[in-house]
Amino acid sequence: MQTLNLPQIYDRGLADFSALMPLERDVFVVHDLNLYYEMEGGFEDYLLSGGHTAELEWLTGTLQRAQDQASATILIQLMALAEHDREQMGALCDHFYHLMESRWEAVERYLRQQGAAVAW
Repeated sequence: MQTLNLPQIYDRGLADFSALMPLERDVFVVHDLNLYYEMEGGFEDYLLSGGHTAELEWLTGTLQRAQDQASATILIQLMALAEHDREQMGALCDHFYHLMESRWEAVERYLRQQGAAVAW
């Protein structure tokens, strides 16, 4: 079983997201958005800045591969919104964040199927 060390992956992903292996990217994108929410109280700026397009696209795929339809649906809705929709985005960001436990369960289940596990 491949062990995916979250702190190491996160540091490497911040330095160069494209250098991560696919399963490492899965772990990085889920963790990155959760941390951003915890630090900022939302992630509207993360979405609207345009600086995280690769991560958001990868996250959409991760959620679909992990069969987390609830999170994937919210993320797709969020990615379709613009600056003038910021008020609506806040409630969706909150809803997405509050699915964190079930999202991690789905991702960890998917990783196990791929022969990997997250080390926190």
